[in-house]
Amino acid sequence: MISFSCPSRGRPTYARRLIDSAEKNASNDVDIMFYLNDDDPKLTEYKDTIDEKYYTIGPNQSTCYSWNQLADRAKYDIVMLMGDDVDIKTPRWDNLIVDEFNKYDDKILMVVPNDGRHKGTKKIEIKESTLWPDTDLPAAHFAVHKNWINTLGYLAPPFFWHWHVDSYTQKVARNLNRCLYLPTVTFKAKKMFDDTGKQVRHNLNINNRDNFVWDKVQRHLRTDIKALQDFIKDQQTQ
Repeated sequence: MISFSCPSRGRPTYARRLIDSAEKNASNDVDIMFYLNDDDPKLTEYKDTIDEKYYTIGPNQSTCYSWNQLADRAKYDIVMLMGDDVDIKTPRWDNLIVDEFNKYDDKILMVVPNDGRHKGTKKIEIKESTLWPDTDLPAAHFAVHKNWINTLGYLAPPFFWHWHVDSYTQKVARNLNRCLYLPTVTFKAKKMFDDTGKQVRHNLNINNRDNFVWDKVQRHLRTDIKALQDFIKDQQTQ
């Protein structure tokens, strides 16, 4: 049904919670994949906390590279870009997400669950699944189909290291009128300021570097939109 692509560092108890909450509330099998760093001080704790079937271990690298490596190994056609701090609260969450993809023959869709936090000061009060208009949406965790991934060649746009992945994907999806907010599914999460959070904010100047790239991706954005539009048209003529 659904595969999770989830880099994790320094948070074995959160990884365990994600596994438990996902499996407890799912109606079907969930393919959960963590990427762990071989230099993580808590690597032994991960090994003691979660079964090895859930993780692969490799060098410390950009989050985007890890998301994409895991997506390439995904067992199921729907792949979710995840953070390790998610606690899934909704029973049958997987069926609710899959049902939305099944409304589209081409499966080109970005599904965004409610993550319990909201960008800016506007609170989202919508209670039904909604194709989102041209405004920012909290989308730190989202699902796309392998048709999307195979068409673009990636789950997470690889010109970023960590930041703006959700915003970029959301811009692509909104231009297709295929960005769907699903408030009936809650993936509760909060912004973390632990050592792992500090790493992606400060190490190698990742934050400023991705902000620099964000201002220069319009050509890539147009190309990705066009590629998905062409895929949708091709599917309609078959």
